Amino acid sequence: MRVVYLSHTGMTEPLGQSQVLPYLRGLTRRGADIEVLSFEPVGTSPGAVETLRDGLRKDGIVWRPLVRSSSHAFSMKLYEAGQAVAGGLVESLRKRAQIIHARSYLPAAAAAVVATLSPGARFLFDNRGMVGDEYVDGGHWKRESASYRIVKRVERVLFDRADGLVVLTEALRRWLLEHGLVGVRTEMEVVPCCVDVPRFGVVAEVRTATRLELGVADRLVVVYSGTLGSWYRENEMARLVGRMRALHPKLTFLVLSRAPTDGLRAAALAAGLREHELLIRSAAPAEMPDLLSAGDLGLSLIDTCFSKIGSSPTKVAEYLAAGLPVVVNAGIGDQTDLRKEAGAAVVIDDLSSGSVDAAAAPALALALRAHAERAATTVDVARRHFGLDEVGIPRYLGLYERLVAKRAS
Repeated sequence: MRVVYLSHTGMTEPLGQSQVLPYLRGLTRRGADIEVLSFEPVGTSPGAVETLRDGLRKDGIVWRPLVRSSSHAFSMKLYEAGQAVAGGLVESLRKRAQIIHARSYLPAAAAAVVATLSPGARFLFDNRGMVGDEYVDGGHWKRESASYRIVKRVERVLFDRADGLVVLTEALRRWLLEHGLVGVRTEMEVVPCCVDVPRFGVVAEVRTATRLELGVADRLVVVYSGTLGSWYRENEMARLVGRMRALHPKLTFLVLSRAPTDGLRAAALAAGLREHELLIRSAAPAEMPDLLSAGDLGLSLIDTCFSKIGSSPTKVAEYLAAGLPVVVNAGIGDQTDLRKEAGAAVVIDDLSSGSVDAAAAPALALALRAHAERAATTVDVARRHFGLDEVGIPRYLGLYERLVAKRAS
């Protein structure tokens, strides 16, 4: 299978490192011939580019980086789309590509053109969520704005034009089908945000050493990792931790984030935690497996809104793979399905004060289980729902094979 992969996310960026390259490496190991065109942030060091290029070459992946401007102006995005069309078309014709695989909207618009101009190539739209609606729900756009209307028109064309479509959740797949937004011949696959489970492997010695380093060896550790603000419900997470702290006095709230944490800190203190019970670290992606292993429970509470039916929070998969049971809320992608995994998850029906308070006792019960027993349960759930080798790569590979078979028929 000869594939040209277009991405506006850079391969040198954390998201590219965690949610693009592991898939591409796995697909290459299973026989796909992949060439990547990605937009790296302006200012990316030449050394980082060359190091990654050499590494990808050893993995059997050809990588052609372009430069992504820091400007969000429509004219600049149009220019970058033109670069993607030109670069993608050259590589597609040279490679005689069978699949033009595009991650998210701008690359997908370019890929649709490239696939049309490349004899026999199939267009695969890897939708990462309803981008226009995310901007509205996040308060950046209004539904009546020109930007929103343009994105929705393009989105409708892409859904209809795509030979293959990847979405992150079964909930979004159902919604698209119910509203007749997918082309009648489109092959669709659900691929949640997956993790390399062995990378987060639970090693007792690492957990012990990390807990000693953090000064929490004798404490119950509740973890939040990732960005903050926007639709992340900081007050509710702080309230839940405060209720758990009232039930179990030897508790530490570990926050792993590069985002500003002043709001969450203030909310945690207001919820009854003391300063020494709040531990905030800015963690690099490479540090995350060890730091998560120090925890006993992971939190992910997100505002419920339309765009979130297509969301698959990576942090939830990482928590489970690192041996942490999770507390999540319903209405976010397919998270309600985790209610069936009683030994690994507490699912809150809504984020009212009463519902958050009621979740404290069952969450504490999961966190206090013997570590080895608890980790065995959560890692099994991670493999079945979010395993890169068990779920992500096989589903992409199956979709590739179906698209190539269609091309040959």
